[in-house]
Amino acid sequence: MPVNGKRLSTFSRVISAWCIGLFFLGYATNIFASEGPQRIVSINVCTDQLVALLAEKDRIVSLSHLANDPYSSWLGTFVDGLVLNHGTAEEVIALSPDLVVTTSFGFRPTISILKKLGYPVLELPIAKNLDDISTNLVLLASAIGDNEKTQAVIGQFNRKVSSQTVPLNSQLPLFVSYEANGWTMGENSLANNVVQMAGFETIGSRLDFSGGLKVDLEKLLTIKPDLIELGYQWSEAPALVSQNLWHPALQELLKRTTLINIPDALWLCGSPKTLDALHILQQAREAL
Repeated sequence: MPVNGKRLSTFSRVISAWCIGLFFLGYATNIFASEGPQRIVSINVCTDQLVALLAEKDRIVSLSHLANDPYSSWLGTFVDGLVLNHGTAEEVIALSPDLVVTTSFGFRPTISILKKLGYPVLELPIAKNLDDISTNLVLLASAIGDNEKTQAVIGQFNRKVSSQTVPLNSQLPLFVSYEANGWTMGENSLANNVVQMAGFETIGSRLDFSGGLKVDLEKLLTIKPDLIELGYQWSEAPALVSQNLWHPALQELLKRTTLINIPDALWLCGSPKTLDALHILQQAREAL
């Protein structure tokens, strides 16, 4: 009996230790799950930036290939060590993501395949104003797991936005962002919203159009802007796509018009960095 008692006692301790181990394993698993997805993949340059702001880097598996393009993104060295993807379903599936983040624009075949295969996909709408940026931050925070970091980023952004004051003048100076091929942004766009908040009349309101529009150089010369921002020229020398930016008539206009530089990466996508573009415009407004 003593021997059997010892054996029973040893067996009981083993069973007890095993049960305790299972308990803590289950507890740890629950904690891990509560921290949200651990293999996040972004396939869009705009969602890249939001993911980088809100998620810990060790939870990010991959960002889009434009994440390290300085003309499209401000992430810089943050992308070091991360896989950069081109938004194909094959690439994404090979990364075994537990959350794929993108926008509601683009990569429709990839998104359709991923959803059919059961991969969680978060599609964020294109930000058309600063409020939309805040909304997208909240949506992403909810998907990846709201925590102190996400709350701090969102809280700081919202406080900065709420502290902005829009100059009220009967006659506002006219701002024009003029890009290659004469492309410019009108009403119902993020750039338009930022420009208005800085206290400028926009070309969208002057010419009454929404979204993007190709504006002839002749029209630009006619409306006589007070402040001009030239977009990325895509070429170091005159080329077909950017010939409007090298035109002698535009160069003559620039001699008598204030020229400003706003890096495209600051407001190509809606992120807290867009406030840096607003600040540049506010300073230019004060200097006029």
